[in-house]
Amino acid sequence: MLPEKQAQTTKTSALTSFREIGGAEGLLAAYQLGERDFTQVNLENTDLSQANLTGINLEKANLKNANLSQTNLSKANLIEADLRGANLTQTNLRCAHLNGSDLRQAVIKEVDLYRANLSWANLSEQDLKGANLARVDFQGADLSAANLSEANLNEAKLDAANLKGAVLTRANLNSAYMPCAQLVQANLREAELVRADLTAANLEQCILDRANLARVRLRKAQLQQASLQKVYLQEGKLQAANLTNANLQKADLSKTELEGAILTQADLRGAEIAQAKQANLELAILGELDEVIKHSLHLELKVCGSSFAFSPDGEMLAYTEWNEKIALVHSNTGQQISQINIQSEPVVSVVFSADGKNLYKSFYVNDLKLWNPLTGELIQNLKNHSVNLTSIVFDGNAQNIGMIGTGEPFELFNVGHETRTLKGYSSGILTQAHSPDGQFTARSAPDVDGQIELLDRQTGKQICLLIGHRGAVQSLAFSPDSQTLASKSAEDFKLWQVTERKETYSCLRSQRTNYPTIAFTQSNNQSNPVLISSDFYGEFRRRDATLSENDRQKWNSRGGSSSSNTHVTLSADGKVIARRYDQQPVQLWNLQTGEELGVVNLGAEYANPLAISSTGDILAAGYEGKIALWDVKTNTIIYTFTPHSNWMKEIVFSPDDQILASGGWDCTIKLWNLQTNSEIKTLQEYSCIEALAFSPLKPILASVSGDSTLRLWDLETMEEIHSFKTDQQEVINLKFSPDGKLLASSNKNSLRLWKLTRTSQL
Repeated sequence: MLPEKQAQTTKTSALTSFREIGGAEGLLAAYQLGERDFTQVNLENTDLSQANLTGINLEKANLKNANLSQTNLSKANLIEADLRGANLTQTNLRCAHLNGSDLRQAVIKEVDLYRANLSWANLSEQDLKGANLARVDFQGADLSAANLSEANLNEAKLDAANLKGAVLTRANLNSAYMPCAQLVQANLREAELVRADLTAANLEQCILDRANLARVRLRKAQLQQASLQKVYLQEGKLQAANLTNANLQKADLSKTELEGAILTQADLRGAEIAQAKQANLELAILGELDEVIKHSLHLELKVCGSSFAFSPDGEMLAYTEWNEKIALVHSNTGQQISQINIQSEPVVSVVFSADGKNLYKSFYVNDLKLWNPLTGELIQNLKNHSVNLTSIVFDGNAQNIGMIGTGEPFELFNVGHETRTLKGYSSGILTQAHSPDGQFTARSAPDVDGQIELLDRQTGKQICLLIGHRGAVQSLAFSPDSQTLASKSAEDFKLWQVTERKETYSCLRSQRTNYPTIAFTQSNNQSNPVLISSDFYGEFRRRDATLSENDRQKWNSRGGSSSSNTHVTLSADGKVIARRYDQQPVQLWNLQTGEELGVVNLGAEYANPLAISSTGDILAAGYEGKIALWDVKTNTIIYTFTPHSNWMKEIVFSPDDQILASGGWDCTIKLWNLQTNSEIKTLQEYSCIEALAFSPLKPILASVSGDSTLRLWDLETMEEIHSFKTDQQEVINLKFSPDGKLLASSNKNSLRLWKLTRTSQL
């Protein structure tokens, strides 16, 4: 009987160890009167839903099966509380203390645990899918077999936590602190662990496939038999880690530190290990994998620009060169076929501010030309653009600066300029300016080799010729004190001291930041393909004009400049081109007929990137993470969606216009079904998406990211089927050849052609 009596005594003691306060009503009444200390109270099965209990002390309280849904328990003390089976749906537990609490079988959905303390808490088998657990303290907590998939554990404290068998797929563990954590057989597939600290953690037999472990700390970690296929481990710290029998196929170990790491029978086939540091690979499994697609570098060309295009038959490759030329080469041999000079006709302008302290100059190009690629002959110059900028102007009070726009590309209006109808030169005056004091007139013409004629305004007689420009002078401006004349051509810029009739400053045109876009199309009236060049960009610069001690005008190096955003995109079949300068409307052209299709007014909120469907009927425009689809014929929005959390860098239509792909700074590729306006799939990358391209013949999407990794995705399985390093920094253009056998990637310095070979598996 003694044991039974002892059991009864223990049970009675357990029951009487909690304070009775009259349930939920008693607690809420006392809380309203200012009471906050409810240590060891009995609240089993009570309903406290939607109550505001901020800062309450419920240490060691009995809250079994209590209803705490939508309850505000921020900064509450729940240390060692019994919360088994409690309902914590949408409960606010921000900064709450739950050290050592028992949360087994509790319902924890959409709960806010930001910066809460759950050290040594029992959350075994708990469902925390998608929960916000950023900066939560889980030190020593029992999270074994818990479901933490897609949970936000950014900067969480998980040192010595038990995560055996836990599901952490696609969880955010960036900068998490996890030394000595137990992760045996945990599933971390596609999880984000950038800069996470897993020193001496046990990850035996865990799954880390396609996880992002950039700059992770795994010193002395146990990774025996772990699966790390296609894991991203760039700049990781794995000194003395045990990777015996680990699967590291296609893993990226660039710049990973492996000093003292055990790699016995580690499978490193297809892995990026060339730049790994101090790796002992003697006992590792090396070599290549049997893959669906293999690649090889077919051709490399040194270029200064990023635009290139394949001819429709894939036999020719055209690319832009530094000196405003297009080079055409055989795509198989790289041998040059011809070269085309595409030097543009820019509009330039220069003007002083009213106080003479600042001088503004602009440079604007708007060319769209069709060429015979074999002869270099200009077929058509499409000049009647609906949008154009010509010169800089000030408003009436000389406070605000703006630009004049006109439908005629190179007609200059009255901003100290006069049109070519004035007499004086056989070709007409290109530009003319009068000094504010009424003494001088400066003028120039297109055919006088860049000379400027300085005239006495009262008599009309020539005072002198100012010689030295490399091109026709297009803009002239006197300073407010009439002592300085500024002149600008397409090639250079000069300052002249008027009374001394001499040049005081000169500089060549600034290095261009935009290069012509080129592409091939098949014109209706041409048997051979036509090469398109679209040169479309503008620059605006400000400089300080100051007086030196010698009272001579001096060009001060201080100043600012900006290059307006321009974007040119073609439909997949090369028949329609869409172009936009800055925030102006988008111009659309039918390149087969040379017909302008009109403009689409996107508005200032929509910027780059742009994409046009193969029919030319739908225009896609991006803004931050949002995409709008425009009906070109009606100039109206069809549909908008927000696939990204950050800025986009690329939008592309599939060849059949069924899929829209986008990528950007959030390291994701979004695939969108344009028939149902629904998302198909999100493809996760490890760094910013720089460029995308659809294969013209197979359901394959190519992507290149900021770390120069090029990937091929199977659009039927939505899986990566091949990847490799291009070793090109900042790749900004990606294109397949028409037969899909070559893939070209370019940056500002090089153009590489990759030969893609399909194995028998495809």
